[in-house]
Amino acid sequence: MRLFEIVLIISNFFTLGWLLFNRKNSKRIPSILFGISFVITIIQIIAEGYRIQMLPAYICLLLNVLIFFRKGKKPRKTWKIVLASIFSFLYLLIAVVLPALLPVFSLEKPTGPYQVGTVTYDWTDENRLEAATKDPGDKRELMVQVWYPAEKTENMKRAPYIKELLEVAKGFEKQTGLPSLLFSHLKYVKSNSYLSAKLSVKQQKYPLLIFSHGFGATRNINTFEVEELASHGYIVVGIDHTYDAAATVFSNGRVALYNGDNKKMITEDFEKMDGHNEIWVKDVQFVLDKIEEINKKDPLNIFTGKIDLDKIGMFGHSYGGATAGQIVMRDSRVKAGINMDGAFVGSPISEKGLGKPFMIMDAEMTMNTYKGDYTTLDKGGIKADLRKKYEDYFAKMYIKRNNAIANEGYSLLINNTQHLSYTDLSLFTPVIAIGYNPHDVHRIINDFTLTFFSKYLLEDSSASLENTAKKYKNIVFTQTKHN
Repeated sequence: MRLFEIVLIISNFFTLGWLLFNRKNSKRIPSILFGISFVITIIQIIAEGYRIQMLPAYICLLLNVLIFFRKGKKPRKTWKIVLASIFSFLYLLIAVVLPALLPVFSLEKPTGPYQVGTVTYDWTDENRLEAATKDPGDKRELMVQVWYPAEKTENMKRAPYIKELLEVAKGFEKQTGLPSLLFSHLKYVKSNSYLSAKLSVKQQKYPLLIFSHGFGATRNINTFEVEELASHGYIVVGIDHTYDAAATVFSNGRVALYNGDNKKMITEDFEKMDGHNEIWVKDVQFVLDKIEEINKKDPLNIFTGKIDLDKIGMFGHSYGGATAGQIVMRDSRVKAGINMDGAFVGSPISEKGLGKPFMIMDAEMTMNTYKGDYTTLDKGGIKADLRKKYEDYFAKMYIKRNNAIANEGYSLLINNTQHLSYTDLSLFTPVIAIGYNPHDVHRIINDFTLTFFSKYLLEDSSASLENTAKKYKNIVFTQTKHN
């Protein structure tokens, strides 16, 4: 919780406790307490902003006033005091738990020497039809966001964490069933990026990284990582995979929400995920084509001649991580890649590996499942034929995972982590981050990501993944032997 939120809750409930349990009928003390609570409420709303999770704390001020005017009219009975105590405790619990479970989190400041700029592009692939819509003439349209090393200039406007939050929140609701209102407080989360900032002139050209999100997520879902990379001199392009992202809002205002029809594919019909991934692969290849175009002539006049097309890498989470593996294997433009806890769907992977530098970042929970610990299936009540299908799927993915890092690939496992630990979602609520500090995990991810791409894109001889691994105790890091 934020500072004034904490102060407000303490103030209101101190007042509530005094009114309920103090036997003096003095009006002076509660008047002072009301005044303090009212002022703090106003300060909190102005300074930090109203959010629905704080509603019980706001209501508490009105509740205190009501109790004050009723106090002293009749002698208080013991059972009423007991009920009041129980009610106060439960109300306090609700007032504290709601904002604590859905906090206004902070993103750590990037550690690199560059300021971070960001812009968006709306690109349509005229050579591809959109399979997710009913209109046979619809073409595949993508929104991408670029983070890049920028000049430090005055009066730059900070970019919102999620630009089209209302629409994205509706996409989250469609995917998770949680009311979109519960995500409205994300408007108070501050990014470390600045809109349309001038590209830094410190380097003649900058290496390029492509980021691909997981199913139902957004291009912003790894802001902790893309901003850090940009601050160290990378141009990072995040793709909204239309209809598989929570929501995509195009430049003309048209909204493409998450396609709920794919839910069965990712929960039961796993065999269909291989074919569907081809859409994402083509998305990335189209974006690479467009990047080549803006490197020749950028309509925003930012990146013309500034992208080093000989130094391109890719990373992704979950389904996006699988896409990174496919792109590394199939597109000669991409020289190295990272899969963050993604099952390896898509085209078959040779036992000899991907043929290029590749690293897998595994969550401990995922790895345990691959190795036969089906606790998650037990908790989900998955039984009979569907359970067998899951077990077969995990076994198949484990083989493909090992194939991907054959011949000197890398494997990083961070202890006490689960699937969403590799995204900003672990900051959304402590329910996801039970047993670990998400900022600590994100620092490890960033450290290894920077070292990996420095080694294989920038050809920095001082970049050592082995030395990076020595800095952390809560990881398992290995490099496979050459076949």
